[in-house]
Amino acid sequence: MSKAVLISIRPGWCQKIMEGQKTIEVRKTRPKMDTPFKCYIYCTAGRPDLNIPISQERLMRDYLETGSMKSMNCPLGNGKVIGEFTCNRVTNLFSNSRFWLDEDDVLHTCLSAAEMRKYANGARGLYGWHISNLRIYDHPRDLWEFTGLRQTKYGLAPGPITRPPQSWRYVEEELWND
Repeated sequence: MSKAVLISIRPGWCQKIMEGQKTIEVRKTRPKMDTPFKCYIYCTAGRPDLNIPISQERLMRDYLETGSMKSMNCPLGNGKVIGEFTCNRVTNLFSNSRFWLDEDDVLHTCLSAAEMRKYANGARGLYGWHISNLRIYDHPRDLWEFTGLRQTKYGLAPGPITRPPQSWRYVEEELWND
């Protein structure tokens, strides 16, 4: 069993990640895992709608298999797992009531320093999860397709995921061919 992370992200931020503008995700906590680790992106069900871009490969595959361009309708990503990335580094942005903000890191979060301070209000830490090897799925996945992991006194135990995580949670790493 290989451990990964399922992270909830609002649609507007998912859009910025897909466009390559946002390459650092800011969180108040971090997984107890060494980097690199895999993260699955769950796009929350709120507004705005997130339309998944159609890859050239998918369009070509549809045309060759069916003779039509049925994939021209962009799938909706809200309430689905839209893709995955490798978190290749976690930066400590805040500790002991002090910020350690690198200008370049702030730029890649798509947040202002003031927004980061407001978000960190009362937190013990603030971490920048660095996004690399981003892969957006042609067909967004449902939560039930993932196996959650929860800590027990005997170690990690697998179980179904019945609702999205508030921030993030451990899951089993999945292997798909999209």
